[in-house]
Amino acid sequence: MIKDFGGKVAVITGAASGIGRGLAYGFAKRGMKIVLADIDKENLEKVAKELKEMGIEVMTQITDVSDPEQMAQLADASYARFGTVNILCNNAGVGGAGRISLITLETWNWTLGVNLFGVIHGIQYFLNRMLASNEPCHIVNTSSMAGLLSGDNSPYPVSKFAIVAISEALALDCFDTNVGVSVVCPGRVNTNIINNTRMLRETRPGTWQPPAEMIEESEIGKENMNRILARALAPEKLAEMVIKAIENDIFYVLTHPEYIPLVKSRYERIYEDILRLHEGIEAKSEKKSRIFKCDAPIFSIAYPESFIELKPNPMNFPVNEPVLVASKEPGIDLLIFAFKSSTNDRPLAETVQDIAKRIEERAREINITSNEPATLRDGTTAYESVIEYKYLGIFKIKSIHLSVLKDDHQIVISIYANANYYNDDLRDILYSLEFN
Repeated sequence: MIKDFGGKVAVITGAASGIGRGLAYGFAKRGMKIVLADIDKENLEKVAKELKEMGIEVMTQITDVSDPEQMAQLADASYARFGTVNILCNNAGVGGAGRISLITLETWNWTLGVNLFGVIHGIQYFLNRMLASNEPCHIVNTSSMAGLLSGDNSPYPVSKFAIVAISEALALDCFDTNVGVSVVCPGRVNTNIINNTRMLRETRPGTWQPPAEMIEESEIGKENMNRILARALAPEKLAEMVIKAIENDIFYVLTHPEYIPLVKSRYERIYEDILRLHEGIEAKSEKKSRIFKCDAPIFSIAYPESFIELKPNPMNFPVNEPVLVASKEPGIDLLIFAFKSSTNDRPLAETVQDIAKRIEERAREINITSNEPATLRDGTTAYESVIEYKYLGIFKIKSIHLSVLKDDHQIVISIYANANYYNDDLRDILYSLEFN
């Protein structure tokens, strides 16, 4: 997380107007050094001049983000000038409205080239340098509410959905490193993207040109849209939200909470369609089970056949290798450890602390919600523990653990599941433990 912005360096694409310009001013107010990148030379120089008058050290670079060579040059020039980059805002974007049946291939290439590959190129040429710096860094990718809600502007939401996906993947990849990640999904913002897109489209041969009779292309349509945008969120306010997200390591930056019911309705439609599709289809039975038997110490447990036994990966278990690793889609894992105990080992009640410590390597917001003595069917004393956490800082996991001492061995049975999949049937697997 970046708490102190003073003297740090930000690179912003699409910085000549709109959200990019707003971000530049937000960072400038905090004393950052700023690299402004855009294809609009005239407005880029205007923004640079205004920032310099504020006493900010500024560098400009004419950059077409869809061109990998130009993005590589932007990265090289930024590091040559300032020696480091702390914040990268992959912000440049164009619109791209129209029905799929009318859109030309050139329009797809152009929209995806700027919106999606502009982000990809930014990640490609800045990420590894940011990781190597070991300084607090953050990557901000500008998507849209259109990246969460599909609409009729075909190339635009396709690119914005992809930006959300690549940002989620990047956040997982950068977990527990010096690089934070945020994806910005704004609703309407008072920018000039519509007029800019229209002008750029007219200069590109082969792009689809909407006919004047289209509602949004008519004079009335343009006037109405300008009225809407005039009352939309100011880029400067959006910038403050982005800065708050950087300070607090917030991933999803949804600037307009009033859109949440629409996002929710999309997932409700997915849920409803799944139920309709599978109506009348017999669900797989979970009654059949297989028995796992361990020879040293001697014990067995029963678990559903739907679990697939896997080979333990030594990279994941550097201390004690599990005697069983089994997994069930989508995201339920069963682990059993059985290892020699000694008088120096911690009491059963403290086993959960060791488990939580291992989880820390790949999780955040770890909370031990329960840690109580338990009794197996044969009267053996055990300890049952429940831990809740966010795996890789994103996925809510609920895990249950049963710890037992038997014949100079400690046995730990653990089940990890997405919080929405956790149920008593999983808990029953642990209590199927029997000593033969």
